[in-house]
Amino acid sequence: MAEAEDELRDRVERALSGERWRPADPDLYRMFEASTDQVDRASTRVGVRAAVACFVLFGSFDLWLFPDVGWMSVAVRFAIGVLFLGIVEWQVSRGRSMASINATCAFGLAVAALGWLLVAARTGAQMSFAEFIIFGTVFVVSSSLFFRIRFWVGALSSTSITVLFACAAIGADVDLGFKIILVTFFVFFLGLALYLSWQLAAERYVTFLNATRAQLNEMDVREKGEQLARIANTDHLTGLKNRRAVVQEYDVFRELWLRDGRPIGVILIDVDHFKAFNDYYGHQSGDYCLVDVGRALQGAAAAAGGVLGRYGGEEFIAFAHVADRDALYQFAESVRRAVEALALPHSRRRDGTSVVTVSIGASITRPDESSDLERMCSEADNALYSAKANGRNGTHLFDPKAPQTDNEDRNLAIIVAQAVERDLLSLVYQPIIDVSTNEVHAVEALMRLRDIDGMTIAPSAFIPVAERTGAIVQLGRWAVRRACSEILARGLAPKVSVNVSAFQLREASFPLFVAGVLAEFGLEPSTLALEITEGFDIASDSTVIQAVVALRRAGVEVWLDDFGTGYAGLSWLQAVDFTLVKIDQRFLQACETEDGARFLQDILTLVNNRGLTVVLEGVETAAQLAFLKKFGVRLAQGYHLGRPCASDMLSAVKAPAKAARAR
Repeated sequence: MAEAEDELRDRVERALSGERWRPADPDLYRMFEASTDQVDRASTRVGVRAAVACFVLFGSFDLWLFPDVGWMSVAVRFAIGVLFLGIVEWQVSRGRSMASINATCAFGLAVAALGWLLVAARTGAQMSFAEFIIFGTVFVVSSSLFFRIRFWVGALSSTSITVLFACAAIGADVDLGFKIILVTFFVFFLGLALYLSWQLAAERYVTFLNATRAQLNEMDVREKGEQLARIANTDHLTGLKNRRAVVQEYDVFRELWLRDGRPIGVILIDVDHFKAFNDYYGHQSGDYCLVDVGRALQGAAAAAGGVLGRYGGEEFIAFAHVADRDALYQFAESVRRAVEALALPHSRRRDGTSVVTVSIGASITRPDESSDLERMCSEADNALYSAKANGRNGTHLFDPKAPQTDNEDRNLAIIVAQAVERDLLSLVYQPIIDVSTNEVHAVEALMRLRDIDGMTIAPSAFIPVAERTGAIVQLGRWAVRRACSEILARGLAPKVSVNVSAFQLREASFPLFVAGVLAEFGLEPSTLALEITEGFDIASDSTVIQAVVALRRAGVEVWLDDFGTGYAGLSWLQAVDFTLVKIDQRFLQACETEDGARFLQDILTLVNNRGLTVVLEGVETAAQLAFLKKFGVRLAQGYHLGRPCASDMLSAVKAPAKAARAR
């Protein structure tokens, strides 16, 4: 298909770049005729009717100029006109080829000219006849005027008609000079008519070629667009839908659920002990394994009317409309059994199983809960941990009423749950500097956790656990109270920001809790800022939006953190009344390239146009500091300006900033 299009494109380009007088490409000309066939048929029917009408109406001049043969001339005109009109109508109605129809029209013009000349030449008014045959030029140009006849056919007809009228002029009983003038006129007019006919035919052909080239280009653009769309929505290894495509498909399912109330069952599928498989059999075999597993999962999901995609690594996601939890379980089990039935060997397992299997966590939409994919995946992921903890190769349904403490590391879940009670938490603060004055604009509170033995646990490890288990609500409240007491109550900084989770914002009493803490310490609400990371789709969560509105009405600032890292930032700026936007550090790091600098400038322009304050994160060098000053950014944060430190050390945070300015 592509080769044929390329060959056609080459032919069209050669035809357009060649001389017009050269013979046309036979194949292209056949395409041209085929493309204009219906139009030519319609125009020919109109043209032959108009030509016959003109031919017959000109008979009135015969009655006036040639009274001796006028009535016979009119009769001949009428007979020939009706005859050829009938023949052409019959050919068109019978679907005869345009070549035969054109030949009939060309022949009809010559016969009409000959028939009229044979009668009119017999008139006694020879001078009037000689003068009137000048109108014979109408016959000469009729092939171009009334019809779309191929050039060589029209040229043959026009030449024959010219010869007939030239002979009639020579045979007329008039003086020689007038005969020479008439013959010269007919010959000259024939040349002009032939050139006009050729030019019109050539223009029509060139128009077809240009239209064909435009159509080919449009097809090429459309195909490339479709190809890019497929690439953008397809996992390159398995050929399944990728995460982006899954999100789009889920939106369609979610609309049906909201409209018709048909619940959606979401399942997360993880290949059991895949790392061991990869390490033993090799990465290529691991890829083959994922392809085979993906194909089996796809068949099972499709059988249930669902959608399957690759979620990342050895994880897959599927969802379908299900009636209830029992139907969800049956759906998940059909998917699990499809993989088990493959019987792919996996000899490195130590759980008594020697084939590749999968563990599945599942969740179903509930009327009283948010149905966004982020939440559904979080619940299914929580259930997946339980499936793994129960020996793998099984299905576990998410239970919203059960305490969510199941994950890969039960010890970490226990530590998180006991963190507040056992005083395992602490806060450090990183300054946000006004680079125009080198003053501290605010400090960001960062949570730290240590285990029972005093070892530090990274936030990237315990925060997700806290969110999955629900402990984040307690940890978040502790952070708000501690930041207010350590910083604001002691006057160590004009403002403190605390990171909050979407889970906290979904808690109806959270705004009242914040107001209570501010009242307890006698603080101005504007001195507290709550940072929301662009990782949850809160713009479509009415509960979260209501919480943000309540906080803003109370005077608390709400900041958007890590802008540009999630998928909903622009919609958030429209839906949420943010006070400040923190732009993720990766955009500053990318400013070493010209494209990166332009992209950052575009983001700054967008945010500034929304009337929002901007903080640029990740300032780690003097060059980056100079760069953001060049862009007119006033607030910045990063190791170059101040590292996170305990509250007691905040008095020294201005020193690094002043040193940075000095450099």
